[in-house]
Amino acid sequence: MFKLIIEYINMFFMFYIFIYAVIFFISTISSVLEIDEDRRRKRYLNEISIKNSENYVPISILVPAYNEEETVVDCINSLSYLDYSEYEIIVIDDGSKDNTSNVVIENFKLKKIARPIRKVVQCENEESIYEGYTFNNKKITLVRKKNGGKADALNMGINISKYPLFVSLDADSILQRDSLSNIVRPFMEDDTTVAVGGNIKVANQVVLDKGKVIKIFSPKKLLVIFQLIEYYRVFLTTRVWFNRFNGNLIISGAFGLFKKSSVVNIGGYDTNTIGEDMDLVVKLHSFYRKNRIPYNIKYSYYAVCWSQVPEKYKDFKGQRRRWHIGLMTTLINHKYIFLNPKYGIVGVFSFIYFLVYELFSCVLDIVGLIIIILSYFAGILSIDFLITFFMIYFAYSIVISVTSIILENYIFKHISSVWTILKLILLSAVESLGYRQVCSWCRLSGIIGYRKRKHEWNKISRKKQNKVYS
Repeated sequence: MFKLIIEYINMFFMFYIFIYAVIFFISTISSVLEIDEDRRRKRYLNEISIKNSENYVPISILVPAYNEEETVVDCINSLSYLDYSEYEIIVIDDGSKDNTSNVVIENFKLKKIARPIRKVVQCENEESIYEGYTFNNKKITLVRKKNGGKADALNMGINISKYPLFVSLDADSILQRDSLSNIVRPFMEDDTTVAVGGNIKVANQVVLDKGKVIKIFSPKKLLVIFQLIEYYRVFLTTRVWFNRFNGNLIISGAFGLFKKSSVVNIGGYDTNTIGEDMDLVVKLHSFYRKNRIPYNIKYSYYAVCWSQVPEKYKDFKGQRRRWHIGLMTTLINHKYIFLNPKYGIVGVFSFIYFLVYELFSCVLDIVGLIIIILSYFAGILSIDFLITFFMIYFAYSIVISVTSIILENYIFKHISSVWTILKLILLSAVESLGYRQVCSWCRLSGIIGYRKRKHEWNKISRKKQNKVYS
């Protein structure tokens, strides 16, 4: 009986991997076709629509900041050089205990003002407001408020913003000069668009100057390299594919563009979750499908945001655990979508995909591997089966990563040399053999400690952006 149970578990694990392989194959082919089609459309828009700056919709850039004195000035400076006709920069200091507000005020000569705020979504009250201009004559507003969390800070930004579209941007992130013009394109192409996600790239090894990539170093720390490969895999396959059928359930909190009226209609960001970015997108899907209103949620891989990733294991574990807790909270809060035909493909595919291959994948990765290894030592599996299984498992994982690396370099040419490409390909084997299991354990710890940590943010340490030295 025990042997039969183990065999069923192993069969389920193999079936799980097979289905994921099929999904990845389809998503990769679809992504390549989408990218090729999008390149032609982008050239067409460049020739027609983008020539006239009046076609652009003005944007409010919201930068929530908590203890970001090391990075916030670099972030604002990068925003000063965006190739976009009209936008405002709003920094929301969410009760920082460091000098976040002071460095912004001093660097940009901001002046304290009296300004009423109409609260269209709920948030903590403001303590003080400052206004001024960057050295490139872009308006900047700083709001200091009581600490209420990132979601609450973004709600404050929505309340004080004046434009119909707003960007949510992390204070440790740097936008490329053309990021706004690229992320706004879906709004120009289709007036049913309510949200667009940007492409997040690892900033730890990049030198940017005035919104342009000047130099890309070959990463030295293994943890950074593994995250670099992972980001290539995540942001250039599945998300591009989900774009085709309006099935994306997440827009990274590091960089996303939203129609303000749509977000106001659903009550803004939920302040009771640490996964406010995914929760907002799922609420948008839910609202529009319930009310049978045409809408689109898009992903723009050309809209690039450079964001720092953790360089220490402690920070990495805290970040991944927080992300997984946020994912779990969102899926629990919106469980009514699960297999509900009223929500279309979001209910019968996207929600299931995120449940099985995002939430529970860490359980299957860890438990499945342990059971297969124990089955061998218990004499249930032969050595030939064990070797064959691991060869298929790791070869498949490596193929996924190598495909993503090649696709990334084909589109962006951001990988600095042939040697770096070869190094990333070689390290894909180590990433598949060790990093993914470590990552799965970090995520699994989020499930295990969910009740205790579901409101725990785990702030990670940051460093100043790499500079250009002449």
